[in-house]
Amino acid sequence: MKKIIFVNIIVILTIIIALEILLRTFNLVTLQGADRGFFFSENNIVLNKPNSIFMVGGKKVKTDVHGFRIPLQNNQIKKNLKSTFILGDSVTFGFGVDEKDTFVGVTRDKVNSNLINSSVIGHNLKSYIYLLNKHAKSSKINFDEAIIFLCLNDIHLDQGVVSKENLKNNSNQTKESLFINFLKNDIFMKLNLSLREKSALFVLLKSVATNNVKRHYEYMQWRYNDKTLLLKYSEYIKEIKNFSESENLNINFVLLPYAYQIKKNCNDQYLKPQKEIRKIFTELGLNLYDFTDNFCAKKENKNFFIGFDPVHLSKAGHLFVSRLLIENKIIN
Repeated sequence: MKKIIFVNIIVILTIIIALEILLRTFNLVTLQGADRGFFFSENNIVLNKPNSIFMVGGKKVKTDVHGFRIPLQNNQIKKNLKSTFILGDSVTFGFGVDEKDTFVGVTRDKVNSNLINSSVIGHNLKSYIYLLNKHAKSSKINFDEAIIFLCLNDIHLDQGVVSKENLKNNSNQTKESLFINFLKNDIFMKLNLSLREKSALFVLLKSVATNNVKRHYEYMQWRYNDKTLLLKYSEYIKEIKNFSESENLNINFVLLPYAYQIKKNCNDQYLKPQKEIRKIFTELGLNLYDFTDNFCAKKENKNFFIGFDPVHLSKAGHLFVSRLLIENKIIN
């Protein structure tokens, strides 16, 4: 009996290890989380640690003296060329993708311009305002223009999206499973944070069990019915507009879709967030490059996102965004 149990344990462990190796080898699932110490807080704004090399989303990440993501090798600011200040969250940071394969990295190699990627995981509109105020007036960083990449989660006014508190607050908005309720347990929260950084198989099982792609979209979409949140969103965008005018700084805005919207073939009922965002920009007299329609028009669009990920772009997705940035002359 003991021998049978032992053999079964060995078989199960072998299967688990084999699946883990398979998922990592073919990059089917991206590890979550980041090395401890990668982030620090400055005036209640989370920033990347400067002059560091860490593992983030299963990829080696390097930052410069300002905490901005840079290539692992041969990072040079070309003198006498214009510089573009890039602001965004984990999508623009390039979570789960090597820097050279992010749309910032790909575009940098194609255009005659310096691209400064200040993106930080969990950043939002309030964070972008902070970074603009901090760096636009600094003599250490000189840039001629800025681009803010927006995602649907910018309606979430606190830094970061997935947290224990968020899971609790989400209970009345989406139908929950027993697994979702289990996620709220304090012990599991700690175990979850550890396993998602180390096991691709755990990330896969959790994503499937919780319908991760749908859950994250639904968590955000209901907020676009909240007039108070929409008003605050509008106020932040207006503050950025006023800043750009006072500093004579050209700022472009680019909106990227969620994976669930693409998965649902861009059905109109899933595009309400984009409509509300476009309405805000129209009222403020601002131009918005909404790439949602561009994503929807591509047959291979479902490959533009990392497997089982609600928002982060794959290597192919980053390449597509880079092409759009150049074609629309947002970066040239």
